[in-house]
Amino acid sequence: MDGSKSKPLCRMSDLAKPHKLGRRFDPPLTVCISCKGQQYTGNRRGYYYYCATCDLEFHKGCYLFPPEIKHPFHLIHPLTLTFLDHNLVSSAIPEIWFLLSTEYPYKHMFGDEEECASDGNHKRCNSCRKKITYRDPDYPSLHSSCVKDSPPHTIENLKSHEHTLTLFPRLLPLPCDACGFSLDARDDSVYSFAVPSGDELSCGVCRKLVDVNYGQYACKKGCHYAVHSKCATKNEVWDGKDLDGVPKEEEEEIEPFVRIDEETIQHFSHDHHYLKIHHGNDNHENKFCQACILRITVSDSFYSCVQCDFVIHETCAGLPRIKHHPLHKHPLTLYHLHYPHLNEVQSKYYDLGFFACSGCSRECCGFMYKCCEKDCDFQLDARCASLLDPIIHDCHPHDHPLFFNLTEGECMVCKITSGLRKYLECIECRSFSCLTCATMPLVAHYKYDKHPLTLCCGEEKTKDLQYWCEICESEIDAQKWFYTWSYCFVTLHVTCLLGDKVYMKPNHMIKMYEGAKTSIGIVPNSGNSRPMCDGCRSRCVDTLVVKTSGKNYCTIMCFFDIYYPW
Repeated sequence: MDGSKSKPLCRMSDLAKPHKLGRRFDPPLTVCISCKGQQYTGNRRGYYYYCATCDLEFHKGCYLFPPEIKHPFHLIHPLTLTFLDHNLVSSAIPEIWFLLSTEYPYKHMFGDEEECASDGNHKRCNSCRKKITYRDPDYPSLHSSCVKDSPPHTIENLKSHEHTLTLFPRLLPLPCDACGFSLDARDDSVYSFAVPSGDELSCGVCRKLVDVNYGQYACKKGCHYAVHSKCATKNEVWDGKDLDGVPKEEEEEIEPFVRIDEETIQHFSHDHHYLKIHHGNDNHENKFCQACILRITVSDSFYSCVQCDFVIHETCAGLPRIKHHPLHKHPLTLYHLHYPHLNEVQSKYYDLGFFACSGCSRECCGFMYKCCEKDCDFQLDARCASLLDPIIHDCHPHDHPLFFNLTEGECMVCKITSGLRKYLECIECRSFSCLTCATMPLVAHYKYDKHPLTLCCGEEKTKDLQYWCEICESEIDAQKWFYTWSYCFVTLHVTCLLGDKVYMKPNHMIKMYEGAKTSIGIVPNSGNSRPMCDGCRSRCVDTLVVKTSGKNYCTIMCFFDIYYPW
């Protein structure tokens, strides 16, 4: 590899007649002209590069960086290469520079998550907000990896916004100082948008304030919407596709049902029979929605099959076939349990007759929104997928909105912090609610009361009162959530009324394994006494039990712990 083509060039020489750099071991390097660092002093002594014409020395790796550059993020002044500590010691130099060949492409001066060698008062990169490498002493600064790999110009941020987002490096007067083009040479519908001075925007991902003087993605359609450039390009948010110059593909919208007349539809999940609408008190007893698995209450409008017992809420019947959800970067497709090609979906557990929701971690046998990307197992039940972003929850004070967020914290309701659940966050209160609690029904049915019970969220007026659960006959903590019907003085614990298997339908059958001929029943626990679990040896106190071959199990996991003790 000694040919002239393989030798690196001296960045300080004339580009018309560049000088070649040669490898050198002795004498030891004194000071690198690029980073101002000193010689590596470990047990191994790596070579460095030397320009005999300019009499300049470069660390292995530093020769790739010129001492001064101009960057489209800051065209007013040149940016100077600055190492974090001018009194650099060998430990600050990545060892990989001494192990890899000179042809290996440079990626990062430091690891993405590592702290740098110096803890001095260094500025942060205007793009990624890490400690800087290139900087203008009095003006914006850029990290070395951001110089090499700038954020893409446009992305399709389908996480929470339907329009293409365009990167604006900073708020500048026209013409654009970031890219150097005049607006008359480009599509001004893409580039003329700017956040008005004085306006405050919160990031569509992290919900923190967007500083218009730093990098951001903004909607080119004129929506009041922006995302930090780093938030928009997170692995959890962006699908990795740069859409600069790529024409937008129109998504085919598939309707969930065909309307036959004003009262009749043909739904995709039950397309062999027609469904007829019912309102209010009309024939709702002991019926469960096939989509969300919640009981049909006296106030619900629902569709029922004219030939069988299929029932679905009117709102659930309108669930879109394709959905873009804030918790996932890929589109989600709606499936039902009897989908003919269910084995191709590759859903965790769904081929057994139920699935585990990635939002609330509960088992469900209803409709499922599933990501169809290869090796992606994200899936949501109908309740979690239907939450708005943001939502105003009746149980959260001051009417503060709750936003979907990628962070997690202690749930203000159940006091649980779990990596298996997703969370909503109140930016005003800095509090969290897990999706398990956020999707709790506001209205529920109790079999011994003809009136629907409402969710009481522990309002101030109830905290000094004493309540007792009509099912377990123990005291109810009025500061926690519970169900009540005030006119009849009926009060119940949430778990006593709903049980742990909220989204498993009574008399539903599941399989022990794929292709099994024997099924397991999810049956009501409605006997005069509570059966003993053959798994955990405790009383089955839930509203539903798992039953097979004359044996009872509290939960599905109690059953699998016996037969599949993984």
